[in-house]
Amino acid sequence: MFTKYLCSTVFLVLTLTPGGASAKQTQVYFGTARGSEGIYSAQFESATGTLSSITLAVAVEFPGFLATHPNQQFLYATSAGFEKPNTGAVAAFRIQADGSLTFLNKQPSLGSSACHLSVDATGSALVVANYASGNVSSFQIREDGTLTAVVSNHHHSGSAQDPKRQREPHPHSAFIHPNNRYVYVPDLGIDKVMIYALDPAHATLTPCGFAEVPSGSQGPRHMKFSSDGKFAYVLNELSLSIASYSVNIENGQLEYIDTQSVFTNGIAAEGMSCAEIRIHPSEQWLYASIRDLAGHGRDALSTFQRAVDGSIKLIGSTPAAVYFPRNFNIDRSGKWLIVGGQRSATLAIFSIHQDTGALTLKSADIPFEGQPMCVEFLQ
Repeated sequence: MFTKYLCSTVFLVLTLTPGGASAKQTQVYFGTARGSEGIYSAQFESATGTLSSITLAVAVEFPGFLATHPNQQFLYATSAGFEKPNTGAVAAFRIQADGSLTFLNKQPSLGSSACHLSVDATGSALVVANYASGNVSSFQIREDGTLTAVVSNHHHSGSAQDPKRQREPHPHSAFIHPNNRYVYVPDLGIDKVMIYALDPAHATLTPCGFAEVPSGSQGPRHMKFSSDGKFAYVLNELSLSIASYSVNIENGQLEYIDTQSVFTNGIAAEGMSCAEIRIHPSEQWLYASIRDLAGHGRDALSTFQRAVDGSIKLIGSTPAAVYFPRNFNIDRSGKWLIVGGQRSATLAIFSIHQDTGALTLKSADIPFEGQPMCVEFLQ
């Protein structure tokens, strides 16, 4: 049992979207790195696995990670704020019928390097992780989609064994449990997943424990839940592994199951790291992206088979067809996977075999204006 301090009390679809897409198309948005112009958009044709021309949806500074409101009328983006302390922020946009975005407002996140955000199931609360400053903050979402000032702000403390990456806390993401009662924040700097009780109506966060990553794992970055909320999967960036947990639905605590390497031989190659993790809509398979920091062409997507007891097993690895796959996503039908190469400034599209989960490259070297960092589809 790795959890402590019990509590007291989150691509592609086939429906009509506000972006003007047909029943076989959906609007897709791309968050980008510093130096790009803003948020880009396109339409994805799910019948053929093709992407339309990519256009600028709105000009905004460093919209690294994106999240949509449950009503699909609003989009939210982080604004990292690297240059000065506490200059991170979150921006709100209205989604227009043609897929363009209209700026609504922007609020400080009370931290630096805002890197990930999630919106709760009721569309009332937004939570953001601030990597450099080591804090997680929350906002209320008004009916018109705008954000209030920060409601809750919690700073993490501690360190871990890596002298370069783990000298201090580094919350890397914030995910809301399917029951909408808890928020989980993987902190790369302290090797813990911090747990908060969420009051959606008021957007408040209350600390209620943490789960330590098990021995041999290092650098929790992103995570995903099974749809029933009974299992959680934490991607460890530094040790290139996935830790599986069972979730106590009543108190939010995590019980460790096991850890699996993203490599077939179980050994992390020098100069590589993990970035994103996704569960297939059928929940039979799980995917993780591997980045080659040295640029030797070893970027890959690992495929895991998922069992009913929550355990996973590595069944294959596929070249990512991009350089530095920071983010990827899967369409709701489960037929397609789109990955963005941050350093190659390209996209690649893979088909997913419906019986085996295997990935087959369909389109590569799709040019992108800037550096793609996030792929977000309307539902």
